[in-house]
Amino acid sequence: MKKWMFAILASTVFIVNGCGANDQGTSKTNEAATPAEPFYKYPEPVTLTVAKPLNPEDKSLPAGDTVDNNQFTRYIFDKTNIKFDYTLTAKSGDPFTQKVQVAIASNDIPDVMVVGEKELRQMVEAGQLEDLSQVYEKYASKQVKDFYATTNGKALEKATFDDKLMAIPNIVPQGDAPYFLWVRKDWLDKLGLEEPKTIDDIEAVAKAFMEKDPDGNGKADTIGLPGSPIDLVYGDNGFASIFSYYGAYPDYWMKDKEGQVSYGSIQPQVKDGLAKLRDWYAAGIIDKEFALRKEAYELMSGGKAGMFFGPWWLPWGALGDAVKNNPKSDWVALAAPLDAEGNFNTHTVPVSNSFVVVKKGIAHPEAAMIALNTTVAGERGTDPDAKQLDNRVNPGYWPMRLVIENADTVTRKHDMLRDVLSGKSKPEDMIPEMQDIYAKAKASNFDPIKDLGAWQPYYSYTVGSDPLHAQLKPAENLFTSITKTMELKNATLDKMEKETFLKIIMGKEPLESFDTFVEQWKKLGGDQITKEVREALGE
Repeated sequence: MKKWMFAILASTVFIVNGCGANDQGTSKTNEAATPAEPFYKYPEPVTLTVAKPLNPEDKSLPAGDTVDNNQFTRYIFDKTNIKFDYTLTAKSGDPFTQKVQVAIASNDIPDVMVVGEKELRQMVEAGQLEDLSQVYEKYASKQVKDFYATTNGKALEKATFDDKLMAIPNIVPQGDAPYFLWVRKDWLDKLGLEEPKTIDDIEAVAKAFMEKDPDGNGKADTIGLPGSPIDLVYGDNGFASIFSYYGAYPDYWMKDKEGQVSYGSIQPQVKDGLAKLRDWYAAGIIDKEFALRKEAYELMSGGKAGMFFGPWWLPWGALGDAVKNNPKSDWVALAAPLDAEGNFNTHTVPVSNSFVVVKKGIAHPEAAMIALNTTVAGERGTDPDAKQLDNRVNPGYWPMRLVIENADTVTRKHDMLRDVLSGKSKPEDMIPEMQDIYAKAKASNFDPIKDLGAWQPYYSYTVGSDPLHAQLKPAENLFTSITKTMELKNATLDKMEKETFLKIIMGKEPLESFDTFVEQWKKLGGDQITKEVREALGE
């Protein structure tokens, strides 16, 4: 299965070791701590030894601060008396993940880790984890419990095995899923075009952007639609919204027409999506060089593309460079293409994909929950003391970071800002986080040239998330873990899928190659994977 990764919710894997107390042969002493709202401070310092992945390219820490001594570690210590000692560090990604796998396989796991669903299931099956049911009930803050309530029990359910809560899950904002159509409104206005709604509208606008010189330089050097060089569907500039228009959801496990859970990439609707993309590529609507580009967003930042698909938060990313390089560009996000009933069909993201797990038998299993309560209060700004925290510092430096907030947080924050802008409410009515975003954007007159860093979150939470109020029709991925045959076969099957889809779109293979791909996928392990998925889901 492909891994979901989003810029704002970059997943972090880290390990916590030892709670400061000598737990050799000791009984659990979580009774020593007493629940409090929103913080509990240990009477004596408790040291958590942490192994943490590092991003050597990140330069957000101020001078004098380090990975193990920064505003976040100091904040948690002041609130809880918990210290963090980073004894193992490695470059994030595969190098660190491999060390985690070695620890699990050797049954030498540390006291606390943040892991993915695959690792969670491995450790549950191996009997390595503490049952956190009572820890959660007794020590989770009201704020944290309220956040979980917005998932209607689905987040905690992802971490529950045989009626026992075996981990504390994150909450993935569901607004992160849709790939909206971002369009340069200034180009539309210049060419006298309406905002596109249907798939035919998108095609017409793309052709106009190609042929009618929207940038006014007298050259035919602008393109219709960029594509993703990494992932055709869910990657940067991916075509997920074209596939979902046809009811196709590659890489998802969904009910087929017989009502059985089946792999989305082999369904006939995918062939319809490929046919449309193939036609667009042949007509030059899709960038002819998209498969060769190292960075698809260079077309936007360079002013050569005025339309592409992407999530609501892109002003934080690629659109920041696009606006900085082209100050007159005016981007809007649209729910398009709409189907015949006016729905915007979209995929969803897993409600949870990262989990805090605690080693079975440690002295202070509640310490992880206390640290998480504190992190959440600090990140959300609900603690007045959190105002001292500089939001320019990468939040990955929180020693125990697990994103926990409302599942519909993007829509809620969008509505807060829109109500203030329309005069329906006052800035002080918003949560502290949004008050800060609004104040900084207003101080620069909402101008990205004056303060790009202030404009980016403001524009994301207003214009970028406007389409979340459209008539969305979400499709849920019914299986997000991994089976034994997936571990053995997925690399081969995924490679075959990507290459086949790419060749069909680029006209290197006929559309009928999709049917051959389906047959091969089944023979090379897909049928067995399907059987295992259905068994895991109780079918």
